[in-house]
Amino acid sequence: MAMLSAGLRGARASLHRAVGAAVSRSYPPVSQACITATQCSVQTPSRSSSILSSCHYPPGTMLTRRALSSKASSKAAALGKLFMERPCSLEVASEGPEDSHSENAPFLIKIALKMGGFYSTQSTNQRAADRLYAAISAQAEDPALMDALEIEQSFRGSHGMLTLHVWLVLKRLRGTGDAGKSVSQVMYDTFQDDVEYRVHAEGVRVRVNKWLNELEKGFYGSSLAYDTALKGEKGDLAKVLHRNVFHGEGDVDRSRTLERYVRRELGCLSMTDGAAVLEGRIKFSDKLKS
Repeated sequence: MAMLSAGLRGARASLHRAVGAAVSRSYPPVSQACITATQCSVQTPSRSSSILSSCHYPPGTMLTRRALSSKASSKAAALGKLFMERPCSLEVASEGPEDSHSENAPFLIKIALKMGGFYSTQSTNQRAADRLYAAISAQAEDPALMDALEIEQSFRGSHGMLTLHVWLVLKRLRGTGDAGKSVSQVMYDTFQDDVEYRVHAEGVRVRVNKWLNELEKGFYGSSLAYDTALKGEKGDLAKVLHRNVFHGEGDVDRSRTLERYVRRELGCLSMTDGAAVLEGRIKFSDKLKS
């Protein structure tokens, strides 16, 4: 049993490294393996789908869903008014004790920080990744945003939004060179650690590695589908969002609204200084401006 468990952990680690390396590039190195393993095509927007839409979720509360609002018809008009403002930079000012230490700390404190590895590339990348993922989590799980788009309050709904926002940031980091690749890998690792924590928090104790592998392949499939949809025809992105975030359920108007939001945030990220992104100094747009 111990040997089997070690083998499963090794297989998951191999998959994790492969997908982690791919997310900072354009995804081709492991695409065929993921397509074969999940039995889904991610080559065109019309056929692509995330495994999150079709895989069997772990037993327990992970499948608990919030009933969609009975006022869907009245919300439809409101959805059409959301996320219409112009894109703007998402950069925020430096803050926190580490920033004051690095800029204004006394000489002896700076020496101590340096000896402790505070200024090392690994430490700097980890702090940036933590900031980025904190911004992602805050936005992806914002109750007002989830409610406005009628996204179910469940593991499935939250994971779909987390995947979408991780993809948004990774896409921006791909435009920041080698430094962006390093931060991307650390942030992706942070994301996967959080996914594992969430799976355990749902009470899943059996076949955990299997579910984690499926979720990781699902992230890869969703990311590739989003990239492909951006290059496709009008409406392709909304269709992919309908499958991967709303799981093909409910009013498609929500997907078109979410598409406006995604395109706006892509524009905002493109206007955000690369140095700010690499330092994790971003905050997503106000959620419900009209």
